[in-house]
Amino acid sequence: MLQAFVADPRCAVCERPVSHVELVAPGGKPTDWQQWSPQQRDAFDAARQRHGDQQWWLLFSGIEAGNGYGRPVDLAEATRIAAAFTEPYRYAGVRTAGFYDDAGFCGPCDAPYCHHHWNVSSTGYGTCPHGHGKSLDPLWPDDL
Repeated sequence: MLQAFVADPRCAVCERPVSHVELVAPGGKPTDWQQWSPQQRDAFDAARQRHGDQQWWLLFSGIEAGNGYGRPVDLAEATRIAAAFTEPYRYAGVRTAGFYDDAGFCGPCDAPYCHHHWNVSSTGYGTCPHGHGKSLDPLWPDDL
């Protein structure tokens, strides 16, 4: 049975958080709700109400970008994301979630790296500590 969850993969080099993936159950609140400002709570609640509060909700922040106060996901997508972030986190699994930056994972290394260790350029293209590169920004093409 699908359950709400939080995944915060850690950098293989320094243990800093690489990305934040949170699946919020229908009608639920994010896990760190109590730390949110009243303005953040209002924005989140307004977004949920616009899309119907009885849906699964995805909060994502990656290496270069995220989805702000989140977006609705249907049951099939929520199930796919939950399966992708089953520990231990592996690139092959995480990739199936469909995030533009693979949640900070390098495929050839099968490891996650933080913004610093991706060595991200001003165009959003990153190179991992082993020289593998890819776009980490959803607005830039992968071949720059």
